[in-house]
Amino acid sequence: MSPTYTAIITDDRFGAENEERAVLEPLGVELQVEKCQTSEDVAVTCQDADALLVNLAPLDTAAINSLTRCRVIARYGVGLDNIDVAAAKARGIAVYNVPDYCSEDVAQHSLALLLALLRDLPGRNQAVHCGHWNLQTDQHTVAGKTIGILGFGSSGQAYCRAVLALKPERVLVYSPNTDQARLEAALGQLARLLDIELLATDKPTLLRSADIISIHLRLSNETQSLFNDQTFAMVKRGLWLVNTARGAMVDSLALSRALDAGIVAGAALDVFDHEPPGKDHPLLGLPRLILSDHCAYRSTRSIALLKRRTAENAARGLGLLPNN
Repeated sequence: MSPTYTAIITDDRFGAENEERAVLEPLGVELQVEKCQTSEDVAVTCQDADALLVNLAPLDTAAINSLTRCRVIARYGVGLDNIDVAAAKARGIAVYNVPDYCSEDVAQHSLALLLALLRDLPGRNQAVHCGHWNLQTDQHTVAGKTIGILGFGSSGQAYCRAVLALKPERVLVYSPNTDQARLEAALGQLARLLDIELLATDKPTLLRSADIISIHLRLSNETQSLFNDQTFAMVKRGLWLVNTARGAMVDSLALSRALDAGIVAGAALDVFDHEPPGKDHPLLGLPRLILSDHCAYRSTRSIALLKRRTAENAARGLGLLPNN
């Protein structure tokens, strides 16, 4: 089929476009790949595109107003922080994201970080490499503890489902859109089968009661710096904290103080307030802290799914596939 439309990947993060080409080229869409890092790059290289597939390139008002033919912007991922959605809609440009492609990956990464913390796997790995054996340092278990889950979207639900299998004493869930009835409908039967108390609760109760907290909320004005000095003054002493949501939800200096004071027994972060963290970041080098490189969403499966769904969204915006 001769190309009818032009789609541009503004900035490639994945090194190949096999999934995108498999979707778009049979529909008559020519795919180009650019290396846009600024709004000006987008304006210069993408102005004649019919569709944009966007990773991290900034699409502010100026960039969007430079687009002469664009009908759809398809974002690789959940967030739309780098796209001026209002400006796009004012120009009649549809904006799509891919909300649920990595829920299980994020949940599993959150659980992996938690277990590595509780079992002190980084420390034991280093010790064995250095010739030590039969270490007597403390190890902990999920069994018998109170788990707090902040957020009950797709990744929060997947995490809850996974952590129930580890037999905590109870699981507390806070989400602005979740009450006990919704919680029961989602996972109540599984919790009763495993004889685990599963409760929807308010945020202060969860903060005061949980031995372990995993964050799965969206970033908003209310969740910005959610974990600050005041919050850490509320929590149960010896808290284990895991954040795979957004780095801005945890005040880094406040967390470093809470770790130093023993308020937080250990923390694991996949996300940071500034990424990548600079050499002078207050959390680098601290004990009882596990860090990963904003990779909770990544697996070979999730990336392939993300790429295919983003291309399908571009095709939908061009009217080449039906809307779901």
